[in-house]
Amino acid sequence: MLGTILSLRPKASDWLFSVKTFAASILALYIALAFDFDRPVWAMATVYIVAHPLSGVLASKAIYRVLGTVLGAVAAVVLVPNLVSAPILLSLVLAIWVGGCLFLSRLDRTPRSYVFMLAGYTAAIVGFPCVGDPTAVFATAIARFQEISLGIVCATVVSHTVFPRHIGPVIAARIDGWMGDVAKLADQSFDPQTDAEALQNDRARIAADLGELHGLALHLGYEKSGFSGRTRQLQALQSVVAALLPVLYAIHDRLVALKTEQGDLPDDVKGILAGISAHISAPTHDRARIWQLHREIDAFADRVAGSRDWAGLLQINLANRLHRLIDFHDDCRTLWDGIRAGDVPADVLDRWQESARAGALHRDYDAAFRSGLTAVIATLIVCGFWILSGWPSGATAAMMAAVGSSIMSFLDNPVSALKGFIRYTALAVAVVLVYSLVILPGIDGFALLVMAFAPYFILLGVLMATQQTYGFGLAMLVNVVMILNVDTAYSSDVSLLLGGGIASLAGFGVAAIVTAFVRVVPVDSFIRGLVHANWRDIAGIARGTLNIARMVMIRRLLDRQGLILPRLAMAASQRETLIRVMPEVSIAASLYDLRRIRLFVDPMIRARLDVLLRNIARHFEARFDDFDRAPDPRILSEVDSILRLANDLVDATQRQKLLIPLVALRRMLSKTDAPTLDRMAGQVASTTSLSPRMGEIA
Repeated sequence: MLGTILSLRPKASDWLFSVKTFAASILALYIALAFDFDRPVWAMATVYIVAHPLSGVLASKAIYRVLGTVLGAVAAVVLVPNLVSAPILLSLVLAIWVGGCLFLSRLDRTPRSYVFMLAGYTAAIVGFPCVGDPTAVFATAIARFQEISLGIVCATVVSHTVFPRHIGPVIAARIDGWMGDVAKLADQSFDPQTDAEALQNDRARIAADLGELHGLALHLGYEKSGFSGRTRQLQALQSVVAALLPVLYAIHDRLVALKTEQGDLPDDVKGILAGISAHISAPTHDRARIWQLHREIDAFADRVAGSRDWAGLLQINLANRLHRLIDFHDDCRTLWDGIRAGDVPADVLDRWQESARAGALHRDYDAAFRSGLTAVIATLIVCGFWILSGWPSGATAAMMAAVGSSIMSFLDNPVSALKGFIRYTALAVAVVLVYSLVILPGIDGFALLVMAFAPYFILLGVLMATQQTYGFGLAMLVNVVMILNVDTAYSSDVSLLLGGGIASLAGFGVAAIVTAFVRVVPVDSFIRGLVHANWRDIAGIARGTLNIARMVMIRRLLDRQGLILPRLAMAASQRETLIRVMPEVSIAASLYDLRRIRLFVDPMIRARLDVLLRNIARHFEARFDDFDRAPDPRILSEVDSILRLANDLVDATQRQKLLIPLVALRRMLSKTDAPTLDRMAGQVASTTSLSPRMGEIA
């Protein structure tokens, strides 16, 4: 950490953030001291806890903290007086409350999760110190609410009035970057020679950004920028960008297959691709050009509509995907232009509204349960030792066990962060001793106190402006504030300070140990869990038991891909797993379409489709126990058989609706050969087909 700190080169905005935060904390402390609040340091510490360089993030975090504090305080007021005579039961109930709230917090992948986490450990902070005097719990709850609210008001007022930095421009810059990334990805996808792994990395990076911005957009309702109140529209835009990724993947795949079949792309295909590329890269949105491109694709589709060979079927599928790409990109540009102008067309917004909701994001129930269980166990262990030993500082240790189990729970492996927090807490105790024994005895008046605090707090506040040093800066500031416990009159009880510091270290230590045994999951296992979740959804789609909208399904699968990407640095062996995910999105979409189309096709084809869907579902379910299981060779044979039946249909509309998902599915099952579409030759092929290479992509 020391090397990271020394290598920092803070910008002027970082120093401004630190000075603003310090000013807000001093304002909160001054008001709390003036009104003789019970714990003025709570107000000061709250300023640093909610501090953020972006005013919208700070405001939303502040509101969620108030709501969580109210819920936790109410829980403590209800539980402590009624259960104080049964300390074991009280400890159990408070521990379950902390764990249950943390479980709900981990399921909510938006900034609102802060409400549940705060509700959990606030009950511990208010409740445990009042075990010896349950009559004080209501006064303690009121005091915590007052002081936290004061800190939040001070932080919010200063952030929004003194050189505010809004989140709207940050999101706008990110979306403009998306538009450039999509244009670049389209150009690369239109070239069959583009390296597949480079394409996959670009798609995965965009998918990862989508998950991050889904949460950032929620903060827009808490600031007055040009994008205030545009959260729903921005989330709909993110859904459209997510929808573009599998379409571009499918186009690239069909172009690769077509070039393999024919040696080169048809001239009209090259012309259409060049036109689409120019349209996507254009600085303005030309709607007349959109209709012209659709007409060119229709002319191309009419030329190949009667094709019966594999190259012709690939082109039928390609035409469909090109239409979809233009439509999705049109919605993308329409939404973005409408958001900037403050007028988003209702029909476009409605089309993407469902897939923009939180239900389209992955929820990790296993990680949430482990986090909650960790908080329960850690809190109970400390409470048990406190009850048996009569430890005077046991309440502080129990509080810190609950807090330590909660605040780092969003990390895959919180242990290293908790270890760091323990080290920083120990350093903070040393700083407190210097202030308490050397500096504060000579302080006479609030002005001198501010001058004594300013160098340390402003310097450490700068570290909070950078992600790499945020944890160190926050720990060194909040722990110094809380342990120093500044009040209206100076008092220095070294034994009390050391007792509180040791108890804090013990609480965090227990939280770290329990986390290491219960919460931590190896990165490889975490990635496999995400892949298993995808397989579970694909099996559910094939069986018809997962009833969600098509774009919600695609968004959820892509969200998991975005979660896999940042973890590959710690699990390089799983890179092949990431490469499988995008084809699985295409498989899921094809199965979704086939399940819907089967209701309107010939009964014989419907029966064959049902067999195919069941076998694919069984394959993905079997892979839960055998990660690299190769599919049953009959699956490829069944697809080829149905493809031949669909290819011979007289009804042109029904034929095309069947061929489009079947061709896509056939390409995902095997990229190394083409199906035999002749009826008689197909009967021989179905008896001699080898196991498909589905294992590498499915």
